[in-house]
Amino acid sequence: MKSFLLLLFFVSTGLCSHAQQSPVNTLPSGKYETVVARSQNKWEKGDIILLNNYQYKLTTTTEVGEYRFSATAQRVFFTSGPLKSVFARTLQNSDGPAILIPMAENEQTGLKLPSEVWGYLKQ
Repeated sequence: MKSFLLLLFFVSTGLCSHAQQSPVNTLPSGKYETVVARSQNKWEKGDIILLNNYQYKLTTTTEVGEYRFSATAQRVFFTSGPLKSVFARTLQNSDGPAILIPMAENEQTGLKLPSEVWGYLKQ
């Protein structure tokens, strides 16, 4: 019985570690379509367009801002523009890199979100 439980533990541990997200090494330029997690509707601020290695804009505005990507921190730092000081993480999913704007961390900055906002790279 003990060996069966030990085997079950190792199998479940292996499956859980395989399901974890892998780190994002590069954040490619392009359009990241945003979706509000709870309702699966488009985010009212629009999609995030990464123009090059340091500039971005939203589809709902013509204002261009700057961002920095940190592979070590797995974060996107919006340093100016419409998303200035928004807390954003990066995740690698099966379709490619994604940008996550979590609700809890952004409430502290005054950004009111109905739920988490996910940005998926449009290929």
